Amino acid sequence: MPRIRAGAVSYLNTRPLIFGIEQGLGAGRIELSYDVPSVLAARMAAGELDLALLPVIELSMIPGLVVVPGLAIGSFGSCRSVRLVARSPLDEVRRVALDPESRTSNALARVLFAEAWHADPSFTVGPRDLALALSEHDAVVRIGDKALFEPLPEGATAHDLGEAWTARTGLPFVFAVWAARPGILDREVYEILHASRRAGSAVLDAIAADYTWNGRTYPEIALPYLREAMRYRLGVPEVAAIERFLAAAGSPATLNLYGGGREIRREQLT
Repeated sequence: MPRIRAGAVSYLNTRPLIFGIEQGLGAGRIELSYDVPSVLAARMAAGELDLALLPVIELSMIPGLVVVPGLAIGSFGSCRSVRLVARSPLDEVRRVALDPESRTSNALARVLFAEAWHADPSFTVGPRDLALALSEHDAVVRIGDKALFEPLPEGATAHDLGEAWTARTGLPFVFAVWAARPGILDREVYEILHASRRAGSAVLDAIAADYTWNGRTYPEIALPYLREAMRYRLGVPEVAAIERFLAAAGSPATLNLYGGGREIRREQLT
């Protein structure tokens, strides 16, 4: 069978999904590499990847992608690792620095300012350094490990974007899904991806204890995050949430779900 060039997000929240692959599941079929979400999307669009744990905003931007049902990175309520760090009350925010590693979370911030916070700030891609970004802007979008582990500067307030979305819509939020080019997915790859998640879910303690950020471990933060904040399912509510988000972001799309050669209807998801 052909080898598949796969890409995954290089953050802690990815580890439960890719743990089994890292331990040898799919050896000989899946070649796995890592990057930040925006780079993964660019590599997928350029044809450098066949399969990726892709930010959901890209489902409306890269034509023909097929989504693996049942697997995602998401939250219901607080997500802890996608935040708006502000030095002003939300209704006084005029300039927002977007995270250069993200497109989905940046779009989510725009949606929340328009729908939930009723503000109309300007948005520009900001520097990675949080203190520098806050010196030039009223608020900063922060995602991934740096949002989860990095202490807040004095006087700043963090607003959890996953929590704000659920409060606004009553829906979960989905940040990323396994998505593939047409003709790439088959039953074996589908089963490898699901088996990898099951393997990772069984060892969350070990994943949290072993994961390092900036040279040290934070199991007291990592384990509750993986157990309580992150959700790894893609069922009916999650599909509805993705479609609701893409429509609000001005990029409406309907998910094309892999079904082993047949179309999957929403009611067939679990």
